[in-house]
Amino acid sequence: MTVPLYLGSLVCIVVLAELAYRQFAAKRIRHVFENVPPFGVVPAEFSPRARQLSFQSPDGLKLSGSLHSPFSEEAPRGLVIFCPELGGNHWMATHYCHSLLKQGFAVLSFDFRNQGQSDSMDGYVPIHWVTEYEMQDIAGALEFIEADEVLSTLPLAAFGVSRGGAAALAAACRYPRIRAVLADSAFGTMGMTHHYVERFARLIIPEWIYRMLPDWHVKTTLKKAMRYSETARGCCYVHLEREAIHLDDTSVKLISGMRDSYVTPTVARSLADLFGGEEILWMVQRAKHNMARSVAEDEYDRCVAEHFEPIALPSSVQTLNPDEQPTVTTG
Repeated sequence: MTVPLYLGSLVCIVVLAELAYRQFAAKRIRHVFENVPPFGVVPAEFSPRARQLSFQSPDGLKLSGSLHSPFSEEAPRGLVIFCPELGGNHWMATHYCHSLLKQGFAVLSFDFRNQGQSDSMDGYVPIHWVTEYEMQDIAGALEFIEADEVLSTLPLAAFGVSRGGAAALAAACRYPRIRAVLADSAFGTMGMTHHYVERFARLIIPEWIYRMLPDWHVKTTLKKAMRYSETARGCCYVHLEREAIHLDDTSVKLISGMRDSYVTPTVARSLADLFGGEEILWMVQRAKHNMARSVAEDEYDRCVAEHFEPIALPSSVQTLNPDEQPTVTTG
């Protein structure tokens, strides 16, 4: 039975219209996707107690950072890699990791490429989404740790804020050596983008058309928009929605603000669902983006300390002699 000519023509028209729509919508979504929100970065200053260091990323960039020793005179009970937010620097560790330093952890913090004192990569402009470039920087930090005879023996954890929180979560999914991870104001790429396309659909296409589209169609268009962005920016985005399935026995804690207009409670809960459910999420009343510790300092410090305590070595560990301090390259 042959298909009538008019029916074949109609199918062609529908397919072409669909392709044209997807092309149009994907390019409009890309502009929303790449628009960096105005984050309020917590001020951070030089800490005289920390030792400045530098190491290389796998692709040869020099990354700058600092190693913060515990407040006590005992040897470190563990090591935490701290990943700062977009626009922040490695000195932010003194603000967010205060309770960990008091608890006996050492903290290694560093500036991602094109940020702070680290080298810049030509042609790359970092935005609020984690890419494989930031993951290479974390890989460089891990290589630095494993090459050090003291740091390599310590229980390892990761802590990050905003984009740094998403990077810390991705690192925990990829590296089983990381036994605990805490992310403050973190977000997943697909979940966040879907949420904001829902909010601003009328700026992209007529809202009545958007409401008629099935969810699979919207997700396919979002992925196309991300591919456009990756090609234009010369990068590859990291999706926590894909990474989470590789998480093994690492314990996860998420912190987010109830008044965060960027990582809204809805977005925070959807991220928690990826990593274990709402029991791993602490929503802080009155807190805006990245401001949970500023509005609830004692509770925040207690939450951080309690989450990392199970992986820590006993506090009776033998004290390090001065000549046994971790080796660092000064930057």
